[in-house]
Amino acid sequence: MNIKLDKLRSFVLVADEGNLTRAANRRHTTPSAVSEHLRQLEDHFGLPLFQRNTRGMALTDAGRRLLPAARQVLRQVVELDDIARALRCDQPTPLSFALNAPPEYLKVDQLLRTAARDLPEVALELITSSSYMILDQVRAGEVDMGFVYGDIFDEQILSLRLAPIRVSVVGPVDGGLARFPTDSAERRALPWIWPANTCPLANMLPDILEGGREQANTVSSSIDEHSTLSMIRAGLGYGLVEHELASHWAGRGSVKVYDDPLLTINLNLLVRRDRLDREAVSAVVRLVERIWQPEVTEPAPAGTESVNA
Repeated sequence: MNIKLDKLRSFVLVADEGNLTRAANRRHTTPSAVSEHLRQLEDHFGLPLFQRNTRGMALTDAGRRLLPAARQVLRQVVELDDIARALRCDQPTPLSFALNAPPEYLKVDQLLRTAARDLPEVALELITSSSYMILDQVRAGEVDMGFVYGDIFDEQILSLRLAPIRVSVVGPVDGGLARFPTDSAERRALPWIWPANTCPLANMLPDILEGGREQANTVSSSIDEHSTLSMIRAGLGYGLVEHELASHWAGRGSVKVYDDPLLTINLNLLVRRDRLDREAVSAVVRLVERIWQPEVTEPAPAGTESVNA
């Protein structure tokens, strides 16, 4: 009788979990199927591998000695598959990926490491841009995919919601404002750097101020967060900035970040639907979803989608 890999996987998972049901869930099968795998292995080796007790499954001495070798066999199979996949990919498929924020805020390091390991057939080309430009670039086919702030509703585009991103009110260090006012009139009286209509943060200020641009003390406008920060650092006024980016400059003593009000905007991955037919594109989209939502079990909210749906 040859030892089948699925039986070794069941052996290792039960050893890791100490429980048949949890091991079966990880294998997407039934406890009885995993139990049968263990019985066949024990018959093949002529050795008991586990002791069943009220707390679950405990390895026998023989099971403990066999476990490292079983792990090594499974690792070698994965390595063999990786080598074969790399050999099939002499010319990786280039995919352009647009970033709307500094890479460290978008888990780009993790994305690149995981893509190099799991998707050697893909070569990611990173492009620095902004949310409103990325929407147009994806729609026009100038980039394959990209991150944006704010939900996008377009029949031609898959908008995959990844996570809520915190946004903060930010002001000059020497602005003399210890706390952000609770009174809406006092808020409107502050000097504001108003986001351009194309900026995804533009719709947030009217809610904070209980009034539009005409009612606010608007001293300037900005097309993106970096321009907003430059003007805040110059002491022109207050604005809205993604919290991590604002905290970076606050740590340098360049701006002041206010904890209230608590604001969030959704981070989405955009990709044109007609490009999802390309395996390389859909594989990267699934990878991004896995990195940002490793334990998602609920359906995506209305208006957004999962590429795995």
